[in-house]
Amino acid sequence: MTIGFLTGTTLIITAASTQTTTIAKGYSSDGTAKYYDSVSAARSNAGDTSLVAPVAAVTLPNGDSRYVVGVPPQRVRSFRAGTSISIPPPPETGVTSGVKSSAGRQRLIGSRSKLAVEVTPRGSTHQFFPPDWYVTHPSLVKRLGSTGAFVITPAGGTSGSGIPERGVTLRSALAFFVAGTRQLLTVLGLTVVGSAILVGTTVFSVTRMTVSDRLQAIRVVRSTGGDPFTVVRSFALRAGGLTTAGVVLGYAIGVILPHVAVDVAVFAGLPTSLSVSVTERVLGVLLPMYVATILVGVVAGGIAVWPTIDRPPGRLTETMGRGGPRAGSKRGLRRFVSLRLLDWRALAPSVATLTVFAVVVVLVSSLAGVVGPLVTTQGTTVTEPGAIHPIASEVPIQYADALRAQGIPASPEILLFTVRNGQPFLARGANYSAFEAVSNATLERGRRPNASNEAVIGADLARTSGIEIGDRVPLGGSTQSGLEMVRVVGVYSAAGPYDDQLLVSLSVGQQLSGREKGTVNIIRTGAKLKHDATRPSVDVVGVSVPNRVSENTSVPVTIRARNFGSEKATRDVSVGFGNSTKTVPITLDPGQQRAVTTKLPSPGHGRTTIHVGRYTRTVAVTAEDSIQMQGLPNTAPPHSSPLVTVTTMDGDPVPNATIRVANDTVRTGHDGSVRLPLGSAGNHTVRVTTKNRTTSRTVRTRKSARRTLTADVRLHPRTPSMLSRTEARVRLYNPWNTTLERRIRLSGVSADAGHTVSVEPGSSRTTVFTIGRQSPGTYSADVLSEGHRLATTAYTVSGDERLVAAYASSGKRTGGTGISQALNTVFGNLQVLLGVLVVLAGMMTVGSTTAVFAQAVHARQRAVGIYRATGASPTRVFRLIVADAVVIGAVAIGSASLLGVVATVLLARLNVLVVYGVRITPTVSPSVVVGSLVGGLGIVLVSAGIVVGMYLVRQPTTLMRSDGVRGMKTTSRGDFDE
Repeated sequence: MTIGFLTGTTLIITAASTQTTTIAKGYSSDGTAKYYDSVSAARSNAGDTSLVAPVAAVTLPNGDSRYVVGVPPQRVRSFRAGTSISIPPPPETGVTSGVKSSAGRQRLIGSRSKLAVEVTPRGSTHQFFPPDWYVTHPSLVKRLGSTGAFVITPAGGTSGSGIPERGVTLRSALAFFVAGTRQLLTVLGLTVVGSAILVGTTVFSVTRMTVSDRLQAIRVVRSTGGDPFTVVRSFALRAGGLTTAGVVLGYAIGVILPHVAVDVAVFAGLPTSLSVSVTERVLGVLLPMYVATILVGVVAGGIAVWPTIDRPPGRLTETMGRGGPRAGSKRGLRRFVSLRLLDWRALAPSVATLTVFAVVVVLVSSLAGVVGPLVTTQGTTVTEPGAIHPIASEVPIQYADALRAQGIPASPEILLFTVRNGQPFLARGANYSAFEAVSNATLERGRRPNASNEAVIGADLARTSGIEIGDRVPLGGSTQSGLEMVRVVGVYSAAGPYDDQLLVSLSVGQQLSGREKGTVNIIRTGAKLKHDATRPSVDVVGVSVPNRVSENTSVPVTIRARNFGSEKATRDVSVGFGNSTKTVPITLDPGQQRAVTTKLPSPGHGRTTIHVGRYTRTVAVTAEDSIQMQGLPNTAPPHSSPLVTVTTMDGDPVPNATIRVANDTVRTGHDGSVRLPLGSAGNHTVRVTTKNRTTSRTVRTRKSARRTLTADVRLHPRTPSMLSRTEARVRLYNPWNTTLERRIRLSGVSADAGHTVSVEPGSSRTTVFTIGRQSPGTYSADVLSEGHRLATTAYTVSGDERLVAAYASSGKRTGGTGISQALNTVFGNLQVLLGVLVVLAGMMTVGSTTAVFAQAVHARQRAVGIYRATGASPTRVFRLIVADAVVIGAVAIGSASLLGVVATVLLARLNVLVVYGVRITPTVSPSVVVGSLVGGLGIVLVSAGIVVGMYLVRQPTTLMRSDGVRGMKTTSRGDFDE
């Protein structure tokens, strides 16, 4: 049963870790970043492929704090060419900013000097650094006063699994699960140690009985000159054979029982999507475990027979402690601790087995305290319908406003996988006040965060990671490459795993997860959402309209609504556009979200406001013959010629249109396209005229701008499954007047290495990336060139029937928590398999304790026979033995409970009980103590009852039979056998 427990546990843990790492496989790390307190230390520790970026902490005149990072321009070009990391280049002068929309000047106050610098806007394709960080040359950082430096190393420059012992991973999703699995296997190693104690105790007890049965034979062998170590070797090998047989049977039980449980659960409508199977990885864990177990059995057998060679042969009958009934009765405490039939030698092995049971009880109760708030929350979590897991969910932040408008506290949040210094933990992007309201969090020390780069840390995570108030903590991206730096200003406590997390601002969460501004993963509430007949549960959560429409056309208005209630509901939504008003009825099931499109006639020429509930949108109504310009970049290199196209508002090409820029004039061809000549660096107005229709736009020409290809990506097959060999077909187009040779990579999936392509002017080329088979889930694929994102696509890999059933049963509706939905989606009904492990663990402990009491009763079987022969009824003998077992068990349970608590607390202080960054803090409550005592007593009673029943069915003469040389035969070597 011990081996069955270990085998089943290994199968389930390996299946769970394989499932999670497979789902996250598309988010492998692009590299690592290490922060040093000085530039010199960073440069001395940088590798040949690394980029050193000095950092200066500065203050703005209004008191806000910012970071200025220096990027060497020559190094960044070679760095971007060989990686998919989009590190922005520095400007020619001054700094760039991702939050500035226009150029200007900014005064920066550094530790060394105060400087007024030119600020240039930074494009959205260069957001590896946070938007509010300034990017410049290293020389400017030195003038301001550097406070440290990052060493950024691409994935090819790291060794091993890419998880650094120091620093952060630039994209941490896969590294999080790999590092978390290591922690899980460490806990499994502790389980193996505890199980080894049970195996040793069991084999010792069984071998001890065998030694007792062969005592006379051993004495004869010893008396006739037999080698004592021959006796030890014989019984050790016998114990090894017994253990081997137990390993074989335990393997069968451990493999069969989880499969049976899965099949029964699926049949009963409780599906699980875990694939519990014996793989090479599983055997790599099990085989060493089995070998170690057999060795423990051999050693336990040798120890059991050792007393027979440690004293003269004539005293061997005294060794096993046989005898008749114990006479005399005692009063008071002495009467309680005295034994009538059994022996106190059963105490030590009983303490060993029950200590393992006590540790299990404490760990399970502590784990329940961690998982409880996740799966039994009093609130509700809103996720995107159809999202395969919360990380893939994208919910408009306005949902929280809709809930607050109903008087319901709501916290919009972004979930982040993070790895720092080799240790995984969860970070959460949220507003602390909103998080506190729905999580019952309490600020223990420090203060609340006031700025976007400030964070608070959970009390348990602070103890696990050693992070303190005032520390500056670097963070890598979660599902996309990125880098951040936050300063911890407070420590909070909350229930369950919520204080095992780092709480950062929403803007930091959006930067590290790649979420668009205004969207989050989940929205949590502090209370269940209930149906209110006086207030409709259907609410409008978003409105989309075209920015520009033509006169005398119908304007499409798309209304996104969601039912936040638990019952089907209908709401009439009023839409007003100019002088037109329309009522749109929207009916939704509980938790359903749907987009409804209605059309209204456009009013006259000009800008008009559309009203939908509390939302307003402005639409520009243009003349029917209005034109638009497509393909014109916002920035371009000087003296370049991008291909632009002039079309009507309906998308039809406009031939022979006149385009003027500076002193140049060109005309479009029959397809509405023409190359636009751009002059020297500066801002240029591009004006298009045709048949009294005019439109204009501004383009900026910069020396730092690069010519890029345009691309679109399509998957084949379009709806891949687990068994599909998926390909990404990328079509690249060159709009420039020169041949472009670029290295193209597909990021976000476990795809081929990058391809170098050459595209002629005005030509297109298609390149194919092989993605291969993937586990079920939602993925994104980005086409990257020198750090620029050219195109992106999202797709969902469907699973087998079992996964579909698990997905359907998880109910992508409002309810539960983000993590609990992730567990249900990824693993299906994990409780089924955990129930199997609990059953195996209980049987394992009962089996070991039964072996202990079997040895104790066996040693006194002659006394039992005398009781029976002198008229004692089986019931009286049963009471006597069970009473002795209770006395031994009471002392053993008390000792084991104390040892179990001490062992668990010691492991927790050594930071061993940490899984996926969540600290399992030992919980010793009155219910845990009572449960441990009652459970231990039940195990003792069941074990003793099983053993006594086996002996009472035997005849007294059999029990009283003296040990003899039963069928003993010797060999020429002096060995003996029956």
